[in-house]
Amino acid sequence: MNESVNLELVDIALDKVEGFAFERFSQSFFSALEGREFVPLGGVKDGGADGIYECGKSGTFYQFTRVSDHRAKIRGTYKRLKEFGRDVRVIIYMTPRAVSHIDREEELLTEELDVIVRIRDKKYISSHINDTVGTISAYHNNLATYTHYLEYVPKQKGIQPSGHVNDPSAFVFLQHEVTNRLGNRKLVHSVTDTLILWGLSETDPDKNIFMTESEIYSKITSNFPWAEKIIKPHLSKRLEKMRTKDEMGREVRYYGKKGNKYCLPYETRKVIKEENSEDESLKICFLDEIRSIASEDSSVEPDVSNELAELTFNIVHSIFERQGLLFSHFLSTDDETDPPPIVHDCIDDALVSARVNASKVEYYREKLELIIRRIFYKASPKQREYFNNLSRTYVLLFSLQTEPRVVEYFSNLSASFRLFLGSDILVKALSERYLDKEDQVARNLLRVAIDSGMSLLLSECVVDEVYTHVKGTYYEFINYFAEMEPYITDEISRNSGKILIRSYFYAKNEGKVRGWKQFLEQFVTYSNIEKPLGRDEIKRYLISEFRLEYVDNSELESISPEKRVKELAQRMMANEDKKHETLAYNTALQVYGVYGLRNKNKETSKASEFGLKTWWMTNQTRVVRHTVELVREKGHQYIMRPEYILNFISMSPSCVQARESFKTIFPSIFGIQLGHRLKDDAFHKIMHEVGTWKDLEPGRISTLMADLSDRLKTDRMKRYEYNLNLDSN
Repeated sequence: MNESVNLELVDIALDKVEGFAFERFSQSFFSALEGREFVPLGGVKDGGADGIYECGKSGTFYQFTRVSDHRAKIRGTYKRLKEFGRDVRVIIYMTPRAVSHIDREEELLTEELDVIVRIRDKKYISSHINDTVGTISAYHNNLATYTHYLEYVPKQKGIQPSGHVNDPSAFVFLQHEVTNRLGNRKLVHSVTDTLILWGLSETDPDKNIFMTESEIYSKITSNFPWAEKIIKPHLSKRLEKMRTKDEMGREVRYYGKKGNKYCLPYETRKVIKEENSEDESLKICFLDEIRSIASEDSSVEPDVSNELAELTFNIVHSIFERQGLLFSHFLSTDDETDPPPIVHDCIDDALVSARVNASKVEYYREKLELIIRRIFYKASPKQREYFNNLSRTYVLLFSLQTEPRVVEYFSNLSASFRLFLGSDILVKALSERYLDKEDQVARNLLRVAIDSGMSLLLSECVVDEVYTHVKGTYYEFINYFAEMEPYITDEISRNSGKILIRSYFYAKNEGKVRGWKQFLEQFVTYSNIEKPLGRDEIKRYLISEFRLEYVDNSELESISPEKRVKELAQRMMANEDKKHETLAYNTALQVYGVYGLRNKNKETSKASEFGLKTWWMTNQTRVVRHTVELVREKGHQYIMRPEYILNFISMSPSCVQARESFKTIFPSIFGIQLGHRLKDDAFHKIMHEVGTWKDLEPGRISTLMADLSDRLKTDRMKRYEYNLNLDSN
């Protein structure tokens, strides 16, 4: 459902859609497009005013209707709302019809009704229908039914460029990650240190105000949810480093006798205060200069110039939130480029949020456009410095995967995956049965994958491998551990070669199981382990517990070349990479089955910036050395690293968290300070990639994104912050 929608079908559906269906579509469409900005509080049914929704924004009403006379409908809507005592400040009118000269119509109705009127017609819908998986779903769930009679006509005449192609964010992020194999370790450490200092900013040893590590963590993550991914694996080590070495011209004090607590000494707080003063002064200077620009027109009253300055300030931050990469590139280049296209929308939104009287909207818009043009093209040194600081903050957040468009790209991509699970992942998941939920890395990965819309496939091949592993572990325990169990120390159990045996002794020591039989019976009846019934029990457990889709060997065999499967199995046996003929055959069949499903579903013949959909997700590598020629022949790898899902989807912030982080960070002094942590070379490298994107056509961008995405999925040399540490021995 996340494939782009054919715009011709959108036009047909909008022409035929009925009132209630269009109303449902509009709610889903705006919810996906604007996120938490669009929060309908319920339909206003008074006086027959169906199709009107009050938004979370005070005084903003949405009208969804297919009537032909938009002027009469908007006038009637306004009249009914006022009759029922509504405080109407903004009316956003959406219609499936085309409206000519929208800007003139909006101006006419705004002036007549003394409320801000915005019209969204079929052109607007078509231009945004492929922006996100949510807008595409809104079409399929509400409008697609009106084109079912055209089923005999091909639904796609080529893939429509999506928002991910028309904006550089996802393209540049993929470039950044593919070329940055060693990760952002230094940057992550620097940001973590900055967050720690912020978290400790209110401590004071003279006032007996201290914080524990958990309190620091809670304060940071409650204020900056996006930071959890960054600080979780680094907080303890960075605190230890900061208390023993003065790396940043600051110091963190540690008090073990006070309950392992931390605080900032006077010297550190003094340095931070001085930095805050400098950044606050820059912000004030920026506002003062805008205020001065606004007052150059003698007809502008002082209170109006103050309001225009605040509006300009908010508009600049809004542009960073919505098109920060393009904006940063625009500000950093000397070329005569155009500002991001979102600027005018940000002006309109700022006027709505500030509740500017409708009669003054056009006047304010004209003044704001003049001010923004001035500071964009003829910025003073202080204005350039302020813009540069915000640009660097944006790029820092961008490189740490907190940019909403980047998060959305991976979210959309994940919904299309069909992933065969390797036995190593599933055995790891079995071993986590008695761990605390937050420590269940493999199980949490599987949960997030399913919740993200992925199809997780369990092949008959992998069931055989998991069953063989469980049975082999059962024999090893009986032969080497059963009689000696009362004498097994923690050190001995930790050195066992079988992960399930190590897991058992951990659970037993924690008092969570009484014996080996009880442990294994979480997955299979103990008396059935050596019987075919035991294999079937394990299969049904895996399918049910992890919500997997089962794929028979016969299905894979029907799409795989039998001769080549057997040849690959024989090569693995000859090199002793597989000791059992059945397991060797299963592995070979899994490899060719991935390629077979891709061919069957025509994945390689479709143009999409998300790349291929069908993969074998595993860290098993022995088969790789035998398939070099096969990969070269096919042109694509077949194994996806589990760390790809773990780091880019499972551990990434949500789109809502990413949007909220931008809203809270950019207007703040802390937001400016974050930008200081970004190195010059990292900033200029990303700006260079934006320039590359601008020089390419949409078709080329989509092709490159698919290639970059697939390379990232398979790169076994890339270093990640979060790893599964798979061990299926």
